[in-house]
Amino acid sequence: MKQTTKDRIINWARWACGGTRRGNGTMTGYICDRMRIAAQGEAGSLSGFGDRIDSADAALVERAWKRLQPLRRELLRWHYIQDARPELTCRCLGLKPRPTSIYDIELAKAEAELGQVLALQADEGSPSRTSTRAYAHGAA
Repeated sequence: MKQTTKDRIINWARWACGGTRRGNGTMTGYICDRMRIAAQGEAGSLSGFGDRIDSADAALVERAWKRLQPLRRELLRWHYIQDARPELTCRCLGLKPRPTSIYDIELAKAEAELGQVLALQADEGSPSRTSTRAYAHGAA
């Protein structure tokens, strides 16, 4: 089964956090998810919610992430790794917090750009052959 770009980003975020990324962003949600999993008899897999981290793919996503434009790179980091609220992310990155669709659009652009870089890496055969600068300026 082929993974979507978003699945790969989530795997990368879990890998970057050492496999400890919380499910839906709140501690209450995290605890509820763990209790639900334990109730289903999957207590042995609590460390990763039963999902394995694909380290090799996460490393490819990391290389692609480093090739993104700085704003988009930081937006993905704040959203997926820092698990920050959109208002905080907007304030720290200089984005307008209102309307909230601005954040959603910028996040979607960052995800799409990462998907494009991942596709380029797959076509190249070697993720580190081309210049990061050439893509970052050409994708604007």
